Amino acid sequence: MTTHSLDAWLQFVDDRHRRRIIHHLRHEATGTTTVDELVEQFHSSGSDSKDGPAQDREALAIQLHHVHLPKLAEHGVLEFEHRSGSVRYTPDEQLETVLDSLPEEVSLSTP
Repeated sequence: MTTHSLDAWLQFVDDRHRRRIIHHLRHEATGTTTVDELVEQFHSSGSDSKDGPAQDREALAIQLHHVHLPKLAEHGVLEFEHRSGSVRYTPDEQLETVLDSLPEEVSLSTP
């Protein structure tokens, strides 16, 4: 992965879905998951009162599959296999430093 500025990383992790995806993968023993597992985890965690009702599963799956996972893959943060739905985390020291510096309520806010 190329070296990004702090501003670039902060813009990248501005989206709570991307933060949750990375958090989930960082804490998986194998660093891998599937789109279905992400949808289940995000959907079952409910909604944040300030964000309104939880997204339905299908809308969440579409958003992850077509927006967030490709963006994370494009930046080298993970490998995403569209056909199988598998997702594998690729650790990046700069990104992890940025995420570790965020307050917990920001880094783990619900989607």
